[in-house]
Amino acid sequence: MPARAVHGDERTPVERRLRELLARRSVLPGVIESVDAGADLWELGMESLAMVGVMVAVEDEFGVEFPDELLTRDTFRSLAVITDAVVSLTREEGPA
Repeated sequence: MPARAVHGDERTPVERRLRELLARRSVLPGVIESVDAGADLWELGMESLAMVGVMVAVEDEFGVEFPDELLTRDTFRSLAVITDAVVSLTREEGPA
């Protein structure tokens, strides 16, 4: 899981895009738009099938590919962790 050592300024636009993406995909409708970034999405009702959809949508939206070691429930636990993963992957693969 990526470390949370990223400055907020870089994270904010990524988190905003993630919220918009998940809202469009109807992931946790009525919740995802305003939930705290650190809230546990699994406790809020995320399911395994939804996680796969989120992973594919995030890869498409940001032009990244999650490596096998990030294909875990923990990577998709919260908006904050997903944001960290995306920021880390976009740094490795270049701008989206």
